[in-house]
Amino acid sequence: MPWAFIYLRSVAIKELVNAIGQKHRYPGIIIHPPATQKEIADFEERIGFELPAEFREFYFICNGFECTEDIFTIFSLATIQDYAKNYGSNWYNFADYMIASETWTLRQKADNRYEIFYEDGKQEVILSASLHEFLAHFLQGDVFDEGGLHHWYMQKLNAL
Repeated sequence: MPWAFIYLRSVAIKELVNAIGQKHRYPGIIIHPPATQKEIADFEERIGFELPAEFREFYFICNGFECTEDIFTIFSLATIQDYAKNYGSNWYNFADYMIASETWTLRQKADNRYEIFYEDGKQEVILSASLHEFLAHFLQGDVFDEGGLHHWYMQKLNAL
């Protein structure tokens, strides 16, 4: 594991969001203003479960962001709710790239733990229970560079 990624494990979500904003300032990024307590509560009621602490923290920092590179997006709460295909009773799609070419999903399991997974149409691969880890991989390698989200997915897939 590269030293930079080990360092990122100790960085707060706010610092990760700030670093992603700096990294993507050029070619471009839109970081949405924070969600309100009411927006988060309404969203949780709509999807039927309470968000994990890291996701709540993220949405209190920013209500999603959109990067020009790879057209990578972490959806705002409103965007998720606008499309019924984006959520169900125990899950919701929280990020994508290239306008839904690949989508990452958060799911609440029966034991009330959470997992982030990616499904390629053939196989579902559980990546982590941590939004922090997800953001750290995106910061390290965007979607396709070394250490990024696709590289991480391939490592997990090959380990199955």
